[in-house]
Amino acid sequence: MAAASQSERILAGESALVSAMAQGAAAPVAFIGLDGFVDEIARVVDQRQDFEHFTPVRTIADYAQRLAGAAGKSTNVELVIQEIKMGGNGPLMADALGRLAVRVNTAGALGRPVLHPVFRPLERYGRIVSLADPAVTIAAEFDDGKIMHGKLSTLNEITPANLVAGAGGEREIDALFAATDLVGLVNWTMIPRLTECYRAILERLAAAGPAKAPKFAFFDLCDPQKRSRADLREAVAVMARFAEVGSRPILGLNEKESAEVCEALGIESGPATVDGMLDRARRIAAKSGVPEVLIHPRTYAVVTSPEAEGQIDGPVCANPRLTTGAGDHFNGGYCFARLLGLQPSLAIVVGKAVSGFYVRAGIGPTREELAAFFPRWRAGSLDS
Repeated sequence: MAAASQSERILAGESALVSAMAQGAAAPVAFIGLDGFVDEIARVVDQRQDFEHFTPVRTIADYAQRLAGAAGKSTNVELVIQEIKMGGNGPLMADALGRLAVRVNTAGALGRPVLHPVFRPLERYGRIVSLADPAVTIAAEFDDGKIMHGKLSTLNEITPANLVAGAGGEREIDALFAATDLVGLVNWTMIPRLTECYRAILERLAAAGPAKAPKFAFFDLCDPQKRSRADLREAVAVMARFAEVGSRPILGLNEKESAEVCEALGIESGPATVDGMLDRARRIAAKSGVPEVLIHPRTYAVVTSPEAEGQIDGPVCANPRLTTGAGDHFNGGYCFARLLGLQPSLAIVVGKAVSGFYVRAGIGPTREELAAFFPRWRAGSLDS
C-alpha cells in the first residue's frame, strides 16, 4: 500500500472521528457480554532461593523439557501469582468502549451474588448484570510466550433464563435492550449455550418491534477451532437473523477465525494478503448473510459492507507493552466509530488506532488520547 494512500486513510478516519465527537450528541449506549474471566498472571518456579526469591523457568521449551522428564515419575510445579486482573472478551471490550465515553451495560460471569473486585471498574460505565461467578485463567508467562490454563465450568451457567433473571426479570431485560444502540455478544467458543442466548435475544427483540431494536449487533467468535463446524454454521446463521429484527449484524474476526469460518461455510479462504483477505470477507458476507464482516490480522484490517469497503495498515508496535486484549480493543474502537456514525471503511481506522494505543499503553485510550494518537500515527512517530 502506498505511503500517501495510507496517510490519506488515516487522515480520513481521524477527520471523521474528530468531527463526530465534536457534535456533542448524547453518549451512545452499548450492552456487552456474556463472558467474564479473572486472569491470574503467574511465573513457574525453577529454583527457589528463599521464601521471597526464586528463579523462574525462562522458556516454554524449558518447561516442556521439565514436564517430559516427569513422565512415569510425577513432579511438583509451583506457580507464583504476580498479578490478578480483569479478563474476558466482554469485559475488555466494555472497558474499551467505556473509556471512550460510551455508556456500557455489561453482562456475564462477573461474580454472584457479589461482583468480583476485578470487575468493579466497569460499574462507572453503566449497569452490571452478573449471571455466574467468573471463569479463571491462569496464564503461566515465559520469556518467549505464555501458556493459558482455563477453568471454564461457570460459563455453563450463561443461559437465556439466567440472563433474564440476572437483569431482574423480563421487563428489566427488555428495557435494557430498548435503551441500547449496540449489543455486543462475544466469546461464542467458550460459552456452550451462547447460540441459545442469541435466539432468546432475537425473540425478545422481535416481540418488542424494530423501533426498539439496537442499531447494531456485534459478534466475536474467539477461536472456534474446538467447536464443531456444524455448531459454527448454526451460530453464524443465527447472527444473520438479527437483520430481521432491525439490527445490523457485524461479525468481527481475526485471521485464524476467518479461515475457520470459511471452512465451516464451505468456501475458499484465498491468499493471506490484504486483497485476499478483503475478498475473503466478501465471500463470508455473501455466504453467511451477515452484511458487515471485518477481519483484523495483526498488521492490518479489512472490512466489507453494503455501504463501503476498506483496508488499513498498522500501526504495528515492535515492542508491545501488552498484547492480550488487543483484538477486544480493536472491536471496541470499531464499534465506537460505528456508534458515532462513521462508515465501516473509516471505523476500521479507528479500531486500529484504539488497539495501537492499547498495546503501547497497556490500557485503552480516552477520547482525548485517541484524537492525539492520530497525528503521531500519520507522522510515523509513535515509537520514537
